[in-house]
Amino acid sequence: MAGFIRRRRSALGAVLAGAGLIAAGLGAAPSASAQAENGGAAKKIGHVWTIVLENKSYESTFTGLNQNSYLWKTLPSYGELLTQYYGTSHYSLGNYTTLVSGQAPAPDNQNDCPQYKDVTPGTPAADGQVNASAGCVYPSSVKTVFNQLDSKHVPWKVYAQDMGNTSTRENAYQCGVPGDPTGNGVPDPGGATAGDQYVPKHNPAPWFHSVIDNPKDCANVVPLDGLPATSGHAAVPSLAQDLKTEATTPKFSWISPNNCSDAHDATCKGDNLSGDPNNHQGGLYASDVFLEKVIPQIMASPAFQHDGEIQILFDEAFPPYKMYGNSIGDYTGNSNSSLNTPTDTAQSVVACCNELPGPNTSQPGFQAFGQDTTPGGGITGAVFISRFIKPGSVSQQPYNHYSWLRSTEDLFGINSGGTDGHGHLGYAAADGLRPFGADVYNNPSGKALPPAPSGSTIYPAVASIHDAEHPITNPTPAAAGAGSAQH
Repeated sequence: MAGFIRRRRSALGAVLAGAGLIAAGLGAAPSASAQAENGGAAKKIGHVWTIVLENKSYESTFTGLNQNSYLWKTLPSYGELLTQYYGTSHYSLGNYTTLVSGQAPAPDNQNDCPQYKDVTPGTPAADGQVNASAGCVYPSSVKTVFNQLDSKHVPWKVYAQDMGNTSTRENAYQCGVPGDPTGNGVPDPGGATAGDQYVPKHNPAPWFHSVIDNPKDCANVVPLDGLPATSGHAAVPSLAQDLKTEATTPKFSWISPNNCSDAHDATCKGDNLSGDPNNHQGGLYASDVFLEKVIPQIMASPAFQHDGEIQILFDEAFPPYKMYGNSIGDYTGNSNSSLNTPTDTAQSVVACCNELPGPNTSQPGFQAFGQDTTPGGGITGAVFISRFIKPGSVSQQPYNHYSWLRSTEDLFGINSGGTDGHGHLGYAAADGLRPFGADVYNNPSGKALPPAPSGSTIYPAVASIHDAEHPITNPTPAAAGAGSAQH
C-alpha cells in the first residue's frame, strides 16, 4: 500500500432528524470526547437519503441564474449549503464510480461507457485502485459501499426512477444492467426514451460485479415507483411505500432520478412530473419539480423524523451557459461579443482535497470545456438537511466525492477492511482526506430548529487562487469541444 494511506481515526459523527421538524428518539448523549471530535453529532444519524442530480456547476444552481427556487432557496433554509463541494470527474459515470467505490476515473467511464463491458486488465494497482485501460464494469475484487453495508447488516436500497419501464432496455431484477458485460459487451448502453428515461450511467450499481453477481444485492436495486407482481416475481414496493414505516425504510437510500428529473436533459424525452403531458422542460426546473415531490415524502416519514438526514449532491459541474445545453442563463462576461465561447469555465473542472488522478488517466476532468488542465469535476455545491445542522447555514470547507464515501463509511460504523484496513475504500482512504465535520454538523445539541428565512442571497463559490490544482484557461478553447454534448 502506498505511503499516503495511514491509520486515521474516524472524524465523522452522525446526526439528526430534520431542522424544524419533530425532535424525537435521539437516545443517550455522546461522550465529551466524541462531542469534541464529531461536533457533538456522534453516531446519531440512523437513516440517510442521498439524491444525486446531474451536470450543474455551483453558478448554475445556487445563484438564481436558473430560477430553481426550491433547491436554491427553500431547501438551504432547512439545512446547510456546502459551497465548496466538488465532483471528481468528467463525465457522469466516473463520478458515480468514485462515490461508491473510491476508484479514480478511467478512460471508458470518463466517456460514460460507450460499450458496457468488463474492465481490462482489471489487475490491482496501488492504493486500492484497479488498472482499467478499457471497459467500465469492475471485477468482483472491487468492493463498494453497498458491499460494506452488507457486511455490517445495514439495510440499503438504490431507487432508480423509470428503471424497468422498458424491460428490453434494462433488467429491473438484476440491478438495472443493460445486458451482459462479458466479451464485447453491450454497445451504447442507454439513453433516455419517451417512455423510459432511466439511464444506467446514473445508477451506481450496474458497474460492479461485486453487486450485480449477487441476487440479494440486486433485490435492493429497485424502481423508484416500484413494480407490480408478475409471474415469478413478487411486487416491488416504491420509495413512498417503504417510507410509511421505519421498519420498512432502509438505513441507507440512494436515489437516482431519471434523465429528466435529475436536471440532465434541457428538454426531456418524456414527461417531467409537472402533471402536464405536454410539458417537457428539463434542467433545474424539472429537478425542482422532482424534489418538491420527493423531499416532503421523506421529511414526513417516521424514519426521517426519528434520525434522518437528506443529502442532495450533483455528480459534476457543467458551465451555466446555453451553449452547453443545460441552462436558461447565458454567458455575459466576455468583453468581445463576437466570441460565442466563454473562457471562464474553470469552476467546472477544478478539484479539491488533493484529489489524485489514479493509475488510468492524468486528467480526471477529461480536458473538458476548453481547459488545458482539468484535475477534477468542478464545484457543484450540495445541500444537507439534518437536525444537527443549523437551518440556513453555509460551509465553505472543501469536500468532494471521496469525502462523501469516507463520511458514509464512518457514519455506518464501517471500520475494518478497505484499502487502509480501517474501512475506507480506494482514495477514500487517502491520508488527510477530511470527512464531514463540525462545520457541517454545527448544531451539536440536536435541538430541532425552525427553518431560516428564505431569502435571495447569492452565495459565492470560488476555487482558491492558491490551490496548485487551479486550472489554466485555454486562450483558444475548442468551440464547446468535449463539453458541448450532454453527458
